[in-house]
Amino acid sequence: MILRDKAGVVTGASLGIGRAIAIGVAAEGAKVLVNYHKSEKAADEVVSHIQKAGGTALKFQADVTKKSEVEAMVTFARKSFGRIDFLVNNAGLQTRAWVEDMTEEEWDLVIDTNLKGTFLCSQAMIRIMKEQGGGRIVNITSGRGLGGQVRGAHYSATKAGMMGFAKTLSQEVAPYGISVNSIAPGPMDTLHWRKGKSPEEIERAEREQEVRNPLLRKILVPEDIVGTVLYLLTDASKVMTGQTIFLRSP
Repeated sequence: MILRDKAGVVTGASLGIGRAIAIGVAAEGAKVLVNYHKSEKAADEVVSHIQKAGGTALKFQADVTKKSEVEAMVTFARKSFGRIDFLVNNAGLQTRAWVEDMTEEEWDLVIDTNLKGTFLCSQAMIRIMKEQGGGRIVNITSGRGLGGQVRGAHYSATKAGMMGFAKTLSQEVAPYGISVNSIAPGPMDTLHWRKGKSPEEIERAEREQEVRNPLLRKILVPEDIVGTVLYLLTDASKVMTGQTIFLRSP
């Protein structure tokens, strides 16, 4: 098991991509704190799945936009596991609106969850990682951060911001043995991705992927990202930092 004796936090880990990552790193021996905001039942299911497979997992409710809740989560993780070796910033959301019609509340909700949440979790975590002499931070971003998205300016802005944040943070913490990288998975078949899409829109997206990516010929599923996360959490990527890995072209 390549993550044996390692411990970390995956935010937004009750559903979708976060769920797959939490289960995937636990399968490789890591102790995992499953962060969730509202989906407690789903978080319980993730923890149960990991424990039944022989792994170690705990859950913790925290709104990543609230500094006090993030700090409480990090303190709990360190007290429970003894150390924190990695953080996966996955918590995020998206709404759809034209810029002209977007409300300030909509803008703030997406910016705060996706970008401020990444900042707060990383800030709290690097203090511990510096004391320990190293650690890994992985941001789950999106190709939309470079390619843009109609009716998703706030989402695209956060994902571009996460990549820029990782670039800068990686330079600040490199002397302490901490790496910071991002993964941009592209379209991924999750409830989040399907929300608000008609069957026709989903079918069209699948056809577009077949044209753009003839080797794979499909929309990705959450489990497809796990291998890349594992790479960034192990010594295989020890000289890599400040980078974004695109699983699809932006």
